Amino acid sequence: MKKNLLIIQHVYPLGQNTGDKIRTMNMIKSLNNIGFNVYFIAFFTRGLRRIFKEKVSYHAASRKVFYIYSLPNRLYLNKLAAWLRSLAVWMVCRYYKIDVIQAELTHSVSSTKLVPEIPLVTDFHADFVPELEMRSFSNYNINCAKQDNMYALKRSVRTITVSQNLHRNLSVYCDSNAVNYVLPCNFDAQPFRELPSDIRQRMRRKYMLEDRIVLCYSGGLHVWQCIEETITIILQLYRKNSRYFFCLYTCDDTTEVEYKLRSMKGNYMIKKLSRSEVPAYLSLIDAGFVLRKDSPVNTNASPTKSAEYFAAGAMVIASRYAGDVPDMIRDAGQGIILPCLSLTDKDIDQLDKAVITYCRDYDFNSKIVKDYVFQNRIWTYNEEKLRSLYQDIGLLPV
Repeated sequence: MKKNLLIIQHVYPLGQNTGDKIRTMNMIKSLNNIGFNVYFIAFFTRGLRRIFKEKVSYHAASRKVFYIYSLPNRLYLNKLAAWLRSLAVWMVCRYYKIDVIQAELTHSVSSTKLVPEIPLVTDFHADFVPELEMRSFSNYNINCAKQDNMYALKRSVRTITVSQNLHRNLSVYCDSNAVNYVLPCNFDAQPFRELPSDIRQRMRRKYMLEDRIVLCYSGGLHVWQCIEETITIILQLYRKNSRYFFCLYTCDDTTEVEYKLRSMKGNYMIKKLSRSEVPAYLSLIDAGFVLRKDSPVNTNASPTKSAEYFAAGAMVIASRYAGDVPDMIRDAGQGIILPCLSLTDKDIDQLDKAVITYCRDYDFNSKIVKDYVFQNRIWTYNEEKLRSLYQDIGLLPV
């Protein structure tokens, strides 16, 4: 007989597709696939007008979904809001005879306090304490986030994190005896699998890049994404070797970046791409950048952009603080982990040689990174880990 599992997500984004929401939807689908009757409570704090759109677009495989309003944290009513959410969870657990709860995000865990007898698995998407500190939130909200972390670590029978770094850094809040499972953030592999086999040649021919070494940055231009450091390194490489060409794919304002790239005039391309265009445009590149500074927010992360670069056949150039990207590079055996963000002439020489070496045997090297990412960074890989987790606690047959 199937067990009944309840998934909870607090601060659920009605009518919007965020990374946290996509991960939760994947969880619901996988938990259904591996043999649970899945129920879902989405606690939202805003966006009531979008609830109809949400209901129409919701296609996850849950037996029942409940959209329940929760008081927002900014009203300094965290304890009251958590108690009201706990009451809703208690009612659902009693009525539907829930056997186990999986909390998506740590601030969902406080909703389980009225059902302490039901086993809890917590999926830590991130550590919100350094994120709130970075965004200058009040001490009240920061302390609430710390309490959520401690309660989740003590209460959970198993934990899930997006990276090993995140699991390691969570240990500063309290000791936990729960076995941890790392389920990294995954990219959408299907659009890359559907690309024609000759897409790289066609795209490079279209933009007359057959004999160029194409570097790329794809994503936002926020300070924490180290775009200034990325541009500096690209300019250093271009001064070293004029074969380099730079592709910048972003929907942000590029005025400042274009000014910095003026010495590369005619040797760079800026594109604002739709999501569906990204795989084809990544196929023409040789190397992609994922640079981050030393901060807990960055080291805890699991950036999906690196997986997209690999899926397109490109090598990844990363800083050592770019979340789990250095782990990907080491596991795949391809790519470069930079020693720092300010490179000397010697560092640039070494980077230039590494990129040229990769391009010289592109077909062989690109197959290695593609094979790695399609085996280790797709959601079916995480689904098997989920199966092992629930078998380990005796809720699924071995």
